[in-house]
Amino acid sequence: TRAEKVYPSGRITIIDPDADGGKPAGVKGVRVSCNSFVKFSHSYTDSEGYYKMGKKFSAKLRYRLIFENVKGFSIGVNLILVPASVSTLGKASPDGVNLTVTEDSEDKLFRRCVVNNSAYDYYERCTPDDLNLSLPPKDIRIWIFPRLKASSAVMLHHGAILDYDLLSSFLGDFAPLVKIFLPDITLGLQGDDFKGIYSTVCHELAHASHFSKVGTDYWNKYILYIIGSYISSGGMTYGDGKSTGSGYCEVGEMWAYYLSSKMYMERYAVSYPNFGTSYWFYPQIFRYLEEKGISAWELFSVMGTDVTSRDALLRALLARYPQKASYNEQIFNRYI
Repeated sequence: TRAEKVYPSGRITIIDPDADGGKPAGVKGVRVSCNSFVKFSHSYTDSEGYYKMGKKFSAKLRYRLIFENVKGFSIGVNLILVPASVSTLGKASPDGVNLTVTEDSEDKLFRRCVVNNSAYDYYERCTPDDLNLSLPPKDIRIWIFPRLKASSAVMLHHGAILDYDLLSSFLGDFAPLVKIFLPDITLGLQGDDFKGIYSTVCHELAHASHFSKVGTDYWNKYILYIIGSYISSGGMTYGDGKSTGSGYCEVGEMWAYYLSSKMYMERYAVSYPNFGTSYWFYPQIFRYLEEKGISAWELFSVMGTDVTSRDALLRALLARYPQKASYNEQIFNRYI
């Protein structure tokens, strides 16, 4: 007798040992695909990691995760035939496959799932009932570089100018691939655990939200300073803050370090981390402004195309919130 046909279903989860009490959480919004010979079906996981295919099968199937997320970002290659990075899960019954990813899982699978969930959570936190921030542009392309440490929000796919010589110096052997596939975000994740990856993803997506607000002309000046100073200084991140374009870096990095610190603190229930506070642009200014009652949304709302330095940021805050002028000036003056 022929086996009864069923809709494959299951749950894909991941464990962050430092969050959710170490319990499995869903791998969120990711595409699950299966096939038997030429018959294919796919589904997206929900916020708890559950999926159910739309077609019935009776034979053993090949399962895979495709890192193209319902929120509008993809991890890895983005072509017509290959929309994103693919992790194969092997053959399993037509009932479906269940999987829990941990730090002991295959490195690529673990990193992709952590980046996926970190980005999904960032998008969720941008909603009006939470942080109320601009989302990154649609169809964000995120690339993972496990052997690099430096990350960037180059926003190439969304129109930022590609200076190939600069990019070659920054990304080395990976530069030709970048020129072809035009990522928006590059993640250098060498040696990072779940918490480290989460922090990096939030930082770079904070930049992507800023890009949504200010556009490509602003971003070109910013990213050329970031990469140019990194190369000219022999690998000193963010340079010395004195060359052309440093004001764009000052505002952008204050924002990204502040927001990633805030989100990290709230996810892991720890004291406020000191991300970026040793640099010349002092992201802790935003933290102290928030402690005085200025929300992340209020800070973000003044970061328009005319805010190209810390001084311009203070002027914008004074103009928007004159009733808070005294302590705004006091906090900024600590770091002159």
